Amino acid sequence: MSRHSPGRSYGHAIQRLGPDDFRLSWVVDFYYQGSRLRHPRRFNRDTDEKGARRFRLRWNLAWSIP
Repeated sequence: MSRHSPGRSYGHAIQRLGPDDFRLSWVVDFYYQGSRLRHPRRFNRDTDEKGARRFRLRWNLAWSIP
């Protein structure tokens, strides 16, 4: 990824919070005009098992949801 191409996310993870509660997280780099630095920002979202399975398939994660 270069800083002039559309941003991509990385660092995808799934964390179990409860029996049917999961937290999905990922990181996106942001660049600001006049700065040569990248500013990674972590995002997360809470979902159910169906959403966690869809996230796992979308990003090809090795973690299996029991």
